[in-house]
Amino acid sequence: MTRPLYCDESIWIPVADGLRRRGWTVHTARDEDTLGTADREQLRYTVENDWILLTFDDDFLSLVKGRELPHRGLIYVRQAGRQIGDVVKVVDEHLQNRSEDNVSIQYL
Repeated sequence: MTRPLYCDESIWIPVADGLRRRGWTVHTARDEDTLGTADREQLRYTVENDWILLTFDDDFLSLVKGRELPHRGLIYVRQAGRQIGDVVKVVDEHLQNRSEDNVSIQYL
């Protein structure tokens, strides 16, 4: 089992719910009262909690790649043309094969 996920506010709530139904531990910006918090602060929050960040927001990519800010793993999902079930399925499949200590940036 991989580390918990943190879904920033760009991730649809039904995606988070679908991942929970598949057995993953999922925290959301809504659950954590971080809605509206700056991306940099949300990233810091995931590091403090040792959570993988799940996002549709490509701004996070520039934060971790361009500025090389620390992270504990980032999963960026391309949102265009996808439905909720498609996103849940692709993230679930990725997590099933992701090792506990994987802190890479993944593009799905």
